[in-house]
Amino acid sequence: MATSAYTLLIVESSVIAQIIQEMSPQSVYVIATEGYCWKPRYDAENNQLNAIADPTKASIRKEIKQQAEWANVVIVATDSDPSGDFIAWSVDRYLSTKRVKRGRLQSLSKSGVISMLSELTEIESGHLETRLKNRFLIKSEWFRQKKWPDMQLSGLISVFGRPRTYRHFLGENHQIFKSSEPLQCSSDELIQVNLDQKSTLFAQFLPLSTYDLIPLILNEGLSLNYNDAQLLLQQLFESSLQDSRISLISYPRTDARGFYTDTWDVMQTQHLKAGLNERLKPRFLRDIANPDTPHESVHPIDLTIKPISIKGELTTQIGKLYELIYNHTVKSLTIPKPLQFTFSNALMPDLFFYQTENSDLNNDSFSLRPCITVDEIGLELNKLGVLKPSGFGKSLDEWVDRNWIQINSGVVKPGKTILEQIQKGSTLEKILTELNEKADFNSLHPETIKTILSSD
Repeated sequence: MATSAYTLLIVESSVIAQIIQEMSPQSVYVIATEGYCWKPRYDAENNQLNAIADPTKASIRKEIKQQAEWANVVIVATDSDPSGDFIAWSVDRYLSTKRVKRGRLQSLSKSGVISMLSELTEIESGHLETRLKNRFLIKSEWFRQKKWPDMQLSGLISVFGRPRTYRHFLGENHQIFKSSEPLQCSSDELIQVNLDQKSTLFAQFLPLSTYDLIPLILNEGLSLNYNDAQLLLQQLFESSLQDSRISLISYPRTDARGFYTDTWDVMQTQHLKAGLNERLKPRFLRDIANPDTPHESVHPIDLTIKPISIKGELTTQIGKLYELIYNHTVKSLTIPKPLQFTFSNALMPDLFFYQTENSDLNNDSFSLRPCITVDEIGLELNKLGVLKPSGFGKSLDEWVDRNWIQINSGVVKPGKTILEQIQKGSTLEKILTELNEKADFNSLHPETIKTILSSD
């Protein structure tokens, strides 16, 4: 464990640094970089990446260097996204010592901090540099070629402009339905469904990713726009109980829809202590996150901390958001309840459809059209490598302002800009997928990217 001798722990946020400092052993000293202490400068001609010192952060760099000289180990606990990787690479390069390690902070709790201090990995500086340069190289060549639209816009065009499967469907009165399995169909196909009187069916309730949470926060009226929704989620993450200094939720920037096996075991114990009535899912129904995934789904750190018990310690907005996450997590942990209403189509006997929100049933038949929801947009662009969870809220607002997309009741439709280029969808999806797959290669050459970008 890194706590047996003096340890320097480097994080990005000053708020997070303060919380961690109060939870850490006395031998640990925490410093926040407050973003980039060094700014990335990429030389596309020579494929060189440099870290240029930010003159406004001179005092932080000086403190890092001074404390590192005393420390037995230096830990960089930044996000595993490109910006976090660049900070880790910059610190390792600046200090030039083998004592620099990487830590993975999964929750702002005492157990989370101790776990991070105990499970360190080597900073593979060469691999980090290669991966970062590859990303810069791809963006640089994309811009140079000027053949395709902005990368995020290209990602959106690929989502709407290629053959795809659908899980969500829109009814005549804007009710959103979900199918039990993905359905391959055209975007303008009309599917007639009728109330199924015969069977009792269930729907799996998945844990929350950032892409699920941001639209939920807006739909619940807790924010006025998507960027504010993401900021509110970050505020909850940085909140802690006054006496115990225990944080309330796990890491809020993630594309995962599952929990680590160890987390399931912890939650099982917490579930019993909390006296929750619902039975936990059996193991074969549990949504297990890959242990190599940087962050699992967003969830309460401790299920025994019920929303009602801490209501007076939080602002109204923060309290309602914690309650939203808590209630959703409990549903994702426990055996699903029978669906009140299910619908079927005679030509699709293996599928059933159900409303995503319980509501009074006014009709026993509906005409459904395939649709794409806000969370699906985020998850698909993340998979293509053009969007990270940390920028989802801000990006959504920008896309709407630019008329790239239109959002109504959680359903996303292409705007004029996308419709004008929709025929490029399949080609752009192929290009982005191939570039994203090659981004982690050790030897990505400009000519390789040019060849991929020249596809028609």
